[in-house]
Amino acid sequence: MRRTVLALLVLASAAILNGPATQAAAPSRCWKAPQAQTVQEAVIAAQNQAKLAARAKSAEPAAMLALSDGRLKSAYGAGLLVGWGETGTRPDFAVITAVGMSALLAPFAFLGGEGDGAIADIFACDASSLQEMAGRAASYLDANLVEKIARRHESGARLLVALPGSAARRETVWDLGAIAASRHPEARRQIGAILRAAVDLTTFIDPEAMPVSGGLAAVRNPALRRVGAGEPFLSAPSLRKPAAATYLIHNGVLFPDEGEQYAAAHALQSDPARTDIWLVPAYDLFTAAQRWQSPMLIASPRPYLNIQPQQSAFDLGYMRALFLDAYRQGRMRREWRSKFIESEPR
Repeated sequence: MRRTVLALLVLASAAILNGPATQAAAPSRCWKAPQAQTVQEAVIAAQNQAKLAARAKSAEPAAMLALSDGRLKSAYGAGLLVGWGETGTRPDFAVITAVGMSALLAPFAFLGGEGDGAIADIFACDASSLQEMAGRAASYLDANLVEKIARRHESGARLLVALPGSAARRETVWDLGAIAASRHPEARRQIGAILRAAVDLTTFIDPEAMPVSGGLAAVRNPALRRVGAGEPFLSAPSLRKPAAATYLIHNGVLFPDEGEQYAAAHALQSDPARTDIWLVPAYDLFTAAQRWQSPMLIASPRPYLNIQPQQSAFDLGYMRALFLDAYRQGRMRREWRSKFIESEPR
């Protein structure tokens, strides 16, 4: 026991001085994992590296990841995914869904640890607009990565993203895995256009006009307009495996009073038989999980987190700060909880 503790402390000291080793990933141009701030964080980082080195195939091959919309707050989900990836406990998700700006992360999360460098770079590299960040994400999806997405799709995994609606367009859902698996010469360009449209609410991509089929009109649950509903998620009932765990990353604060108020009002109106509603609040997914008696875990920024954006549509400093905070929480194995609203994270 003393030798184990001593070995961890030696590794922790090296991590504080030199920064943690990182999981093998796509070449990263901007992101560099920060040094541990405390001995506790350094010890956990060292333990994470040991777990990564010994990690076998995921024990949760059917696990699902759902990423909410959140615009600038999508940095939370990005940081949490990258930090979580360092722990060696993140599943190789069989289903990933994303809404809005979270669509920029989804293709790389679909590739597992190999995509973490690209996820981090989207926020670590300099940018002057959300459109520039989306362009970077699209540029990282080279022919090699698109082919890997295609192969995962052919093995049964699914990657779906939703473009939120606006006055200029309807909501749409896109099967990026199917588009990649088409091997169409325009597939990569079409995926890039979808990622760019994820942050530009004025651009409408008509599924019927695209060279590769793979999109359809979505339906938004009207309850999303209520106080306490939170950010929208993309639900894909036909892909849900009853025994599989689902992980929700809600890119926004869920306050207990709002959450309980929404839950109480919504419980009387929810129709569990409906399968035509695609964009739903987190609570809808929780009620479905209870019905299936399957595990559901959620993560969201802590209330009253001392990181606030400026009053503007683009704030790179805010996104970087939120990313870094979520990254540290993820690598420390925090944030996850098993209830829609819970005072302490799991």
